[in-house]
Amino acid sequence: MTVKLTDPSVEAAIKICTVGSLYGSIAFEKDKQEEYIDTFRDDNFQFDCYCIWCRKGSTFKTFRQGNHHNSYLYATSNGILSGSFTALLKCQREQTHVYSYFFKWTSQSITKVGQFPSLEDIASSDIQRFRPVLEPSYFSDLHRAGGLFSHGVGAGSFVYLRRIFERLIIRHHEELAAPIDKFATMRMDEKIDALKSVLPSALVENKAAYGILSKGVHELDEETCRKHFPVVRAAIIAILEEDLQVREKRKAAEDLRKAIAAAAGDVNGSQP
Repeated sequence: MTVKLTDPSVEAAIKICTVGSLYGSIAFEKDKQEEYIDTFRDDNFQFDCYCIWCRKGSTFKTFRQGNHHNSYLYATSNGILSGSFTALLKCQREQTHVYSYFFKWTSQSITKVGQFPSLEDIASSDIQRFRPVLEPSYFSDLHRAGGLFSHGVGAGSFVYLRRIFERLIIRHHEELAAPIDKFATMRMDEKIDALKSVLPSALVENKAAYGILSKGVHELDEETCRKHFPVVRAAIIAILEEDLQVREKRKAAEDLRKAIAAAAGDVNGSQP
């Protein structure tokens, strides 16, 4: 079987592998069961993900090695058929790097019951590059949020994301040459608008991300928080990515300035 990358089953399979928390499920109509299960078995099933061993992004693709799916079929106490299977995907940079996913299925859903490495392992490796642009305590919060989410905790993970989001907004204001009048009393969406010159345009255009965070801490149920965790985390990562780029550009400019000064001094010093 060969599935098309545009199939809903493929999109759902990629999502549950890359951002789905433990015990997250894919729901489908009864007549779609085989299609969704076979998606994970297809030779062309692949997705992009951070490789914890390569320490960079890579493409992971399914491979066949005997009956590596370890498929089992059994009936529950009420007679409904269900089963389990595993899916193994190789890093295309280095074939010995393998990600493993473990699933249980029923006639209407597939549930992720385990994976190695864990989402926490992958996320914590991926965020190491942000250490220079995020204070240690807030870096720990980012790590902790990912750990809670990987274990199926929704609202708790939102608490840490909200702390980081608010800190980044305050820090960008502190770094302005001229403070914004009455900034402290502004609503968050107003603060984001006021800082649009120094924040990622994607965040400014989608400032509702904070509203999701705030509501999640106080009102949303666990399932809804887990559902929206990836997009809210992505908003924070967008800020950190841009901050890191700015830092690297400044460092490159400073290194160039020093190199030119050293070269000029050497040339001038060698002249008679």
